Amino acid sequence: MDEPPGETKALMFSSFLPLPFRILLLVQLGVTLWFMLNLLLYNLSSSINILQLLNLSYTKHNYAQLDNHVLSSGEFATTIPADRKENLRLIKGIWATLRSISIFNFVCWLIFKGLQYYGKDLKMIYYSILLVSFTHLFYKLFYKTAATPGQIRVFTTMKRILCGSINSRSMRANDILISDSLVSFGKVLNDFALFVWCYCIGEASAYDFRLEFVVLCIPIFIRIKQCWYEYSITQKPQHLLNLVKYSTGFGPLVVNSLIKNRLLSSSAEERDSGDLIQHLTNLNHWWYFLSALNSIYSFIWDIKMDWHLQLFNKVINPREKFSVLRPYKAYPNIVYILAISIDFLLRFIWVLKLFIINEELRSDTKISYLHIFSTFLFGYDVYSFGYHIIEILEIFRRWVWCFIKLESDWVQLKYEDRAVFALNELVKDENNKST
Repeated sequence: MDEPPGETKALMFSSFLPLPFRILLLVQLGVTLWFMLNLLLYNLSSSINILQLLNLSYTKHNYAQLDNHVLSSGEFATTIPADRKENLRLIKGIWATLRSISIFNFVCWLIFKGLQYYGKDLKMIYYSILLVSFTHLFYKLFYKTAATPGQIRVFTTMKRILCGSINSRSMRANDILISDSLVSFGKVLNDFALFVWCYCIGEASAYDFRLEFVVLCIPIFIRIKQCWYEYSITQKPQHLLNLVKYSTGFGPLVVNSLIKNRLLSSSAEERDSGDLIQHLTNLNHWWYFLSALNSIYSFIWDIKMDWHLQLFNKVINPREKFSVLRPYKAYPNIVYILAISIDFLLRFIWVLKLFIINEELRSDTKISYLHIFSTFLFGYDVYSFGYHIIEILEIFRRWVWCFIKLESDWVQLKYEDRAVFALNELVKDENNKST
């Protein structure tokens, strides 16, 4: 692909790692973090069983819906929890997939760069290599094969999620992990749409901001539909509040589209008179306000509802005693403090947009490092290295979220098991007394 024009050309990043290979790298990063997550949870904790949380097993006898002649299907949840040692099989399977796509993508990148260097008129071959790379990636990650129940589970889960459905009865943790991760991969999904646009329409034609808006909204729409479904069957207000949380993500996207539309439709008179600047300034104020609303709501939800920590309990109920964490934990306190700090910083990293170097500051010899760093992250377009860093940071933030989320779900599961056990023992005692 040709190097994009403009200031980002000077960064040489797009020349070294073209947009399609950046997409492949980000998806590969997601698989790497999922592998590390399972490896850490298995080795650092002697109790957490990921397969039990996902209601997945590699032993078909753990599925009550099946008989001895039918292989286990990802559409089913286990009724007998998987043995913790089965997680090693999950880890080995993820590692095999990661190794395969890493080697294949690297070889395709080498071929691509070689052809790009020696063959100036072989654009169709360039795109053929890219299509082969994406096909291999989708096949290894999402294609339904009879190899393992894990691969079948990924296929059926993705099919269910892309339709906006959720199995909240027996696979809620399974579906939520993928659905929320898809939200964090929203920019990567948009990058893929941009790649398809360049392939079908041409690089000379500007990417339609309306298509960009639709693509970025897809993961949010999926979660909203899932929240509404859970609310409709349970009538629990927490699902409605979760729906509102995801709805706040539309605000910045709408304002961003209005800004781009205004820039494209403005006349020379408006630019000369200053009306355009004033209108864009007002839209920017709305963007900051709506982004703050979304970040604050989402951060509180992460801490209170997803991680079940007690940092905001006193805010919600002033009578409660102030506490940051929770009584039952699987990790040292420092792990949760770091997770809270990382989630906060990356939820509000957009604040750095306030410090982007503008035209007036460019002529000033005293430009702070904060302005330079902010401009590096947010001052360029989708082809820049800074934009890529923002995508990596969001994927990393989601990994931290998953790390504490799984631990929280496990603690909740064990706590419920203990409560049920205690209730059963109490009932037995009462029965013994009555007899």
